[in-house]
Amino acid sequence: MVHDQPQPLTGACVWQGDAFRQPADWVYTLSAAALADIDRAMRTVRDAGLSLDAVTPAQFDLPALADDLASMADILHTGRGFVRLQGIDRDRYSDDELGIILWGLGTHLGVGVSQSQRGDRLGHVQDRGEVGRYYGIGGPIEVHMDPVDVTGLMCLTPAMRGGATPLMSSFAVHNAILAERPDLLAVLYRGFHYGSETVLSGSPPASEHRIPVFNFVAGEPDCFFLPAAIRGPNGEPRSQLPAIEQEAIAYLQAVANRPEMKIDMVIEPATVQFINNRVILHARADYQDWPEPERKRHLLRMWVMMPSWPRRPPEVQMLRSTDRAGGGIAKAEA
Repeated sequence: MVHDQPQPLTGACVWQGDAFRQPADWVYTLSAAALADIDRAMRTVRDAGLSLDAVTPAQFDLPALADDLASMADILHTGRGFVRLQGIDRDRYSDDELGIILWGLGTHLGVGVSQSQRGDRLGHVQDRGEVGRYYGIGGPIEVHMDPVDVTGLMCLTPAMRGGATPLMSSFAVHNAILAERPDLLAVLYRGFHYGSETVLSGSPPASEHRIPVFNFVAGEPDCFFLPAAIRGPNGEPRSQLPAIEQEAIAYLQAVANRPEMKIDMVIEPATVQFINNRVILHARADYQDWPEPERKRHLLRMWVMMPSWPRRPPEVQMLRSTDRAGGGIAKAEA
């Protein structure tokens, strides 16, 4: 529930980027034993011809990584809200094999869900000119979160230059706004209506109610901020929102983009990153692609629901039609 008088939030999920300038503070380097387990598990799934939905933690068995994955799940839920794994040899695997690895790792954290009405299990973050979809366009992307518990990313091909993915603590941003502009924080606690044309093309508006940007679900902090889908009460474009609401959106984004607030993550090939969308905001810096089409910046994205986390009640959910585990986007009827 939303507090009548917001207070500064404390805890591990409230941090500023200055606390994580050294990668050793937050990057997990996979051991030789863990890499061997990942390789064996990937080959088991690949050779069996399993669909991604059919992959279970038992089938993608990672004994050398079990304790670390449990620790990562705790970090996502009650810690800083993001984890990063490195050490996989990009040149050893095809794109499809790396997709199996990303999905297999994600199954040890939660339940993978669809990212679009097409039923995509793995999203391809690449400039394909898909206006209205953050992950289908090039260039910079504004501060936002994904409408799912956890997002997993794996880099297949980096940009020629640029393309960092800044991460920000949602509730560090909350605390700064509380200290500087409590009038705007009240607007953010009231929240916004969310239209669906940029997320579910051709669907009716998904949110007839306001969804608070900052909220608490079963006492746990919960942020929901997806500017591309924000609409006014009648589904009007954001430019037609009341001036105070436009100001609140702009102020949140400006605070999140302060250098001291963010970590400018550069995801190297075959590096894996998981973030808790309830407490982490992210964005993307502008970048320049390679001139060769086959070398365009390309990341794989996985959406994960966490059944062990408190379920968001209907009044703070954007999507009516979900895939499974209470999240994702249901596949459109043929």
